[in-house]
Amino acid sequence: MSINTSALTKRIKAAGKQIPADLVIKHGAIVNVFTGELMEGDIAIVDGVIAGIGSYEGREVIDARGKVIVPGFIDGHVHIESSMLLPREFAKVELQHGVTTVIADPHEIANVAGVNGIQYMLDDAKEVPLDIFVMLPSCVPATSVESNGATLEAEHLSPFMADPRVLGLAEVMDFPSVANADKEMVDKLVMTQLKGGLIDGHAAGIRREELNIYMTAGIRTDHESINSQEAKDRLELGMYLMIREGTVAKDLEALLPVVTARNSRRCLFVTDDKHLDDLLEEGSVDHIVRLAIRKGLDPIMAIQMATLNAAECFGLRHLGAVAPGYQADLLLLDNLNDISIHQVYKKGRCVVGKAQLQQKEFPSSLPAQAERPLLPLSMPRKWH
Repeated sequence: MSINTSALTKRIKAAGKQIPADLVIKHGAIVNVFTGELMEGDIAIVDGVIAGIGSYEGREVIDARGKVIVPGFIDGHVHIESSMLLPREFAKVELQHGVTTVIADPHEIANVAGVNGIQYMLDDAKEVPLDIFVMLPSCVPATSVESNGATLEAEHLSPFMADPRVLGLAEVMDFPSVANADKEMVDKLVMTQLKGGLIDGHAAGIRREELNIYMTAGIRTDHESINSQEAKDRLELGMYLMIREGTVAKDLEALLPVVTARNSRRCLFVTDDKHLDDLLEEGSVDHIVRLAIRKGLDPIMAIQMATLNAAECFGLRHLGAVAPGYQADLLLLDNLNDISIHQVYKKGRCVVGKAQLQQKEFPSSLPAQAERPLLPLSMPRKWH
């Protein structure tokens, strides 16, 4: 969220009602993700930022009578490549389902095209009407015995950390390298922590005792829990529990019973890998929230997990709530239980609903390395 002296001055004056807001949304029931309650009040928006909740006037007024207003959804871990879409097209689909922010791991394209692939994803995502943050692939190749198109060490990843959209190191799936304190892996962990980044885990089948190694190494999340005991272990040792519901891996039903009023603030939703047909037919995080509510989770708690929890996990202090000073990423719902989306606002602009989704046209091109993937000229004799 950009900030400068003139912009902040304008927001402060609008908050104090010295000048009218750019947009005011009136008469909606607002989900307060901090208190877990519904509240009333006008939402005053200035330059894409919420300037106040209360009684406000603006240059434009939207009547949200009968609607429930919630923060835009956040997908805490997704591989955009699994949708077979470029970020610019992926953004269109996600916004239709109320997802206004995603945390992407470009592992697949990096596995083929290396740093060129990561840069391409960042470039393609630059001006789309969706916040696409990136976690840098930690394991390219996934293990030392894998054949692929690139090898990424800390020295290759470090320059990307200067991009404000890069939040840290993506799922560390090579547990043996962590446990053995291999220099190449430790260098990546240290580089990320020195730069203030988050480190995501990939603790598939990792026992509770081994989680001590993960936590000591600085890894703070995991999306690979598939049963209640694994989920409890991760929560008890201080990890964020990412509850995954994608195309292949569907863990919501197994993990939801673990979520309680006491620990829910350490839980968030992710899709991980979701194919395009499933995104179009079911949805994204909206689908997970809908399912969770159907399975008995309190609707406001489900909204909280899909918004504020994810934002706080990744240190996105300007996202995840309908509150003053937060980015105006808002969903107007017809019904809280069904998560029926009426309109989607991104930075105070209606991108789904009565106003059509507007997006710049981009040239269709791929990075040179992706156009010429690395393929063996001949198969090793033992594979014939």
